[in-house]
Amino acid sequence: MQVKTGKGPISMMVVLAIWSLSLAVDLPGLAVTPIEGSLRHIFSDATDFKIQLLTVLPNLVIIPFVLLSGKLSETKHKIAVIVAGTVLYIAAGALSMASSSLTALIWLSCLLGAGCGLILPFSTGLIADVFTGKYRTKQMGIISAIGNIALVVATFVVGFLAAKSWHLPFLVYLLPLVSLLLIPFLKKIPAADLTSTPAADSDNADLAPSQKAGKRPVLEIPVADADGFSTKGQTVKGGFYIGRTIWLLLAYFFFVFATSIPAYYLPNLMPEYHMSTEQVSTVTSIFYLAMFVIGLFVTGTMKAFRKGTFVFATALILGGLLLFVFTRSMALYVIAAALVGLGNGLAQPIFYTKATEIVVKESKSTLALAYLQVANYVAISMVPVIVNFFEMITGSHTNLFPFIMISVMVAIVLVFVIIRINHFVFGIHKQYYE
Repeated sequence: MQVKTGKGPISMMVVLAIWSLSLAVDLPGLAVTPIEGSLRHIFSDATDFKIQLLTVLPNLVIIPFVLLSGKLSETKHKIAVIVAGTVLYIAAGALSMASSSLTALIWLSCLLGAGCGLILPFSTGLIADVFTGKYRTKQMGIISAIGNIALVVATFVVGFLAAKSWHLPFLVYLLPLVSLLLIPFLKKIPAADLTSTPAADSDNADLAPSQKAGKRPVLEIPVADADGFSTKGQTVKGGFYIGRTIWLLLAYFFFVFATSIPAYYLPNLMPEYHMSTEQVSTVTSIFYLAMFVIGLFVTGTMKAFRKGTFVFATALILGGLLLFVFTRSMALYVIAAALVGLGNGLAQPIFYTKATEIVVKESKSTLALAYLQVANYVAISMVPVIVNFFEMITGSHTNLFPFIMISVMVAIVLVFVIIRINHFVFGIHKQYYE
């Protein structure tokens, strides 16, 4: 079976190999969550801080390794980096299963973060390399869906395994074995897509003839990019449109921050209304399930809403957050989680696609996606910091406050999205879906 890429068909096995990289990128820290209580009992002399490190450290270590992987993506050794990351990830999972020392588990969590960080940019970067146009947007939606459904399934599996033994949840970190088995198929990616040609990578490739002759090197920037977005007045440095890069990273940071609020604060809010831990887990799972569903239909949804797609996505998020503010019903909490998940799941692959358009050189697409992933992990890490700051300046410390705060912020951003509907960050051109 052959799959269309917008350039030329490729084998379905190649596509499956690329998809497999998304299976485990969202899992670091997941194995520890259901066994935190057990670990406190098993390692009775351990402090809460040490236990928390098992979930915090992987996400912190991911950040520098994502950047390293992004830089290495500009070399001819992409597959070698993927193999290294996959092996580190699997080794961390296998050794964690066998470990009986909390200190060892902490160090292995760092190894897990390093492996995940090396893989992460390629989960979207190879899509950017191989696909183009509407085919790229569709694939970005699919890999987003795969990551989210893997997270939903893994959450339930980890909970089941934790009831058997505290060692067993670390089995989930062996998922990259699937990627390792499929990596040989990545070598069948066309060489022109997998590696950059010297001509395309050289600085002179972007210069006018007069500049190549020895004059001050200034990049010739086209009036508009392939999707029709204006590049007039854009400053270029290091192969990136600086203005586009800053605005895109800020927008993505905010969307990740806003949609992370329920996962952080529902465990505090729902028990206040006499809801159980199982109900909290159900609502959280619905969020990721909604992201999975919309990820499969991104191009169709974009075709329906066209230039208003980002407005629709932001409105869905706002509607869900407002339901969290005003409802006290489990059924409405489920609807709220679904709305936020649908909005986030629709926006995410569009952000991925746009990250490939903040660069002048195609060879830097994976690095651009690495920057986007850094914005993702920084946003998630900053959620409690930002919420605590606003609680301090407003003097409000209720469990509902984070939802009120973020609803107001998203409402303001919705107005901004409407105003900027024809500009790069929130604009949608028909090339994305036709």
